[in-house]
Amino acid sequence: MLFVLRFRSGEPEPLDLDAVREVLGPYAVGGGADPLEGLLVRTADGREVEVDVDRLCVGVARFPPGHFSDLLAALVDRLGASVLPCDRPALLRAEADRRHLPGAAREEAVVVPMTGRAVESFLGGS
Repeated sequence: MLFVLRFRSGEPEPLDLDAVREVLGPYAVGGGADPLEGLLVRTADGREVEVDVDRLCVGVARFPPGHFSDLLAALVDRLGASVLPCDRPALLRAEADRRHLPGAAREEAVVVPMTGRAVESFLGGS
C-alpha cells in the first residue's frame, strides 16, 4: 500500500483534485466522474489499479509493475507531493520537500527522480 500526500509544515495539505483528474482521468475505466468516488485505472500495458482519492491523499492498495509507475511519477510531480509506502521510507521528488514532512519521516526519506523506472525500482526494493 502507498499513499500520495502533499505536506506543508508537517501537516497534509489538500491536493489539487483537478490535477488528479488530468493525470489519471485519461486512464480511468471505472469509478465515478468525480475522483473522490474512487477510480479504476487501466494503464497502456493493460494492468488495472484501484485508486482511492480524498482531499488530502491518493491511496493505492496494490502497486503493479509497469506503466503505472509512470503515472504515479507524473502524478506526484504534478501535485508537488511525496509517496509514503507502508513498508519503505518516504519517497521525495526534491530535497526541498524534506522540510515539510512530519518529523519521523524526515530523516529516512529518500529523494528519487520522478520517472517510472526510478519510482518502480525504489518501491520494489532495488
